[in-house]
Amino acid sequence: MLRAPWLALVLAVSTFAQDRAASPRAPAWRELGLGAELRWIDDPEAHVDGARPDRPLRVAADRNALIDRAIARAKEQRRLVLWFVPRISEGQNRGRQMYRAPILEGYVMQLLFEDPDLVALAESRFVCARVNLDETLAARFDLRPLDFVEPALVFLDGEGKLVHFVERIRSFDAHWFVELMRRVLAHASLDGGDETVTDPREALDQGRYARAKELIDGVEDPGEEQYLRAILHRRLREPQKALAALEAAAGHRTVAAGLLDAERCRVLLLAGRDAELPDEPATDGARAPEAAYLRALAALRRGDEGEARRRFEAVAGTWGDSAFGRRAAMNLKLGDDERPCGAAFSGFETLRWLDASAYAGLPRDTTWQGPARSAEDQAVAALDHLLQLQREDGGWKDSRYAYWPSPKITPNAWIAITALAATALLEHRETAPSRIPVARIDAALARAESYMFDPEHLARGENEDVYADTYRLLYLTRKHAGADAEARRALIDRMNAIVKEAGQRQHDDGFFAHEYANAFCTAAMLWGLLRARESGAEVADEMFSRGVGALLAARKPDGAFVYGGAARGEGGSSLKDASARMPVCEGVLYALGHSDAQRVRFAFDTYWANITRIEKVRRNDFHSDGELAGFFFFHALFHASEIWARLPEELRGDSHAKFVALMARIPEADGSYIDSHEIGRSYATAMALLVLANLRR
Repeated sequence: MLRAPWLALVLAVSTFAQDRAASPRAPAWRELGLGAELRWIDDPEAHVDGARPDRPLRVAADRNALIDRAIARAKEQRRLVLWFVPRISEGQNRGRQMYRAPILEGYVMQLLFEDPDLVALAESRFVCARVNLDETLAARFDLRPLDFVEPALVFLDGEGKLVHFVERIRSFDAHWFVELMRRVLAHASLDGGDETVTDPREALDQGRYARAKELIDGVEDPGEEQYLRAILHRRLREPQKALAALEAAAGHRTVAAGLLDAERCRVLLLAGRDAELPDEPATDGARAPEAAYLRALAALRRGDEGEARRRFEAVAGTWGDSAFGRRAAMNLKLGDDERPCGAAFSGFETLRWLDASAYAGLPRDTTWQGPARSAEDQAVAALDHLLQLQREDGGWKDSRYAYWPSPKITPNAWIAITALAATALLEHRETAPSRIPVARIDAALARAESYMFDPEHLARGENEDVYADTYRLLYLTRKHAGADAEARRALIDRMNAIVKEAGQRQHDDGFFAHEYANAFCTAAMLWGLLRARESGAEVADEMFSRGVGALLAARKPDGAFVYGGAARGEGGSSLKDASARMPVCEGVLYALGHSDAQRVRFAFDTYWANITRIEKVRRNDFHSDGELAGFFFFHALFHASEIWARLPEELRGDSHAKFVALMARIPEADGSYIDSHEIGRSYATAMALLVLANLRR
């Protein structure tokens, strides 16, 4: 438990103070009954956030038998098995690739298995199993880390053959999954039988859209016909036709206003037309909870966290036993990190149609599947996401980054991420003003400055304040470059205040620390200090000399920088393990006159030589391949691009092409970016935007 004043600080910043059990007996999704509308073949072991990741499964179960039961039922019913894999714990890796997999399991249960369209399709055409992947199943289906990462959906046929799977799920888009499930059924030659369906609602539930259209044409009630037609057009991503059908249905007055209102809300949010959403819902009809829930999401997309919370509370309180009541309750229930267990406040519930290319083929993860895009198009998509994720008080606060047993570092993480997001907006302020107005960006920057320079939002003396400092310095230096003389003086004053406080936290041996003293956060801090001094801030030479001494002490003879503290003897990190931190550490030494061209080239060559392994663990939240870890992916990529952008031409080599190729293949299907889910979408998306900005230089 946190001690005052940090407890008060965290709760005030988060706005989610409420009573909860210190150690929940079951996962939040299970306590709330999420996914209860599906008839699961269920693994007896559930998972709670905060447990050690390197433990074997604790509950004995014949998981092979569970899957065999699902396969037998699928064969009997001529269906596919939809096997949800929440956790992997097998012989080669024992689950070490994911630390906080229970968070993502909760998002799957909330956003996929409580979505009415997906639930209807799953219940009518699949056999649903929730089974952890143990050694016997991993060997049987050849699903091995690091090639296969939870959470995942695996599709099996009635003979037990693996038809398809989607792993590393980091975008929880129910409409995308419904469309994928329909394509998987067709791929398995199970898309026949349309003629046996005689009810248009049943045809919609089963994803038989051509048959649904035929049956809707025969509906006698004109209001009901138009309402069903609107649902079909929404399923086909035809918003104008859907809205026109809803208007026609309203004119006939035979369908409850609440049903029309909920469908209209869903279409408008999916189409990104939130401004057209009527403020208050109609309250009649079975879809009233859905309409109210969608308005809470709309408030959150405007950045109004307080209004969203009030609306979620109303949904959970009024319709607690409904699907959307359960979803709302999940957004209110707090986990051990003092953050809501649900996906909405963590930026993982977006509800917007994707690019048309996302709805083709059989993708195996949730990354961008479409054609190559220009850097500007990548940036515009990312900027739009970043602006949606800012909260009304100016902060980007979707991160759930915490050290157990308490989240006392979370405020510092939010400050650091807010500084990164603001810097990204500043860098791309005039990238595409025709698509993202400068006035919108300037308003976001003003709110961000108010948030990140308010000392009440910091947890001074706690871990991560090193990143709150260095990333705020980077923001100030970027702003300083485009400011007039008077504004520059004020910016330098702010830099000086941060530098003074940072100096008080530099260790006697020259290292800075986040959780522990290390070379990579020391290099990041020195980079911010160097940029600040170039802008006119007062940085004592001693801070640099001591920092240089720390970096040199951490460097082994082979060029690797050890994970923590100084190198001792020949042991410690390998070049592979150190590859992600070598460009920033060696690059900072070079910038400060304590390295040479050969060492810098070697650092970048080592980074690129290991980029496949670095990228492979990108969406993991734990150390998954020795010292490689997903939570370090964008830290390494951003700082490597920062160093690269300042190198003389003769040292840049072919890194530009490699950066560009990497950035093209890692966005999520919605255009945002992610590495470790607990650090969050805002962080990764901001980092990606900063990399794109560096590549323009």
